[in-house]
Amino acid sequence: MAIYPDRVEWTRAGLSGGKLMAGAATLGLSMLATGVRNKDTEMIPVRSITSITSKKGLANTVVSVIVPGNTIDFRISHGEAKAVKATLQRLMLAN
Repeated sequence: MAIYPDRVEWTRAGLSGGKLMAGAATLGLSMLATGVRNKDTEMIPVRSITSITSKKGLANTVVSVIVPGNTIDFRISHGEAKAVKATLQRLMLAN
């Protein structure tokens, strides 16, 4: 997660269907070269954020960023969660 004055960006790693198909077609050789996971960068404009909540769990704190029609949850270490939430709230209120 990276916080900028006008946006929040993060990378979402997941399985890529295209990479799995290429791996099947090449008997796994393409996956050895490029890996199976696909990393997509996501972005939320700060002006779109309507609310921010947090909930402490056992291993980390979930900071939820609420935008119209969606809630994005970020799992953040307990030590960093308070600062992340405060920074997002400050940016949200400044816009």
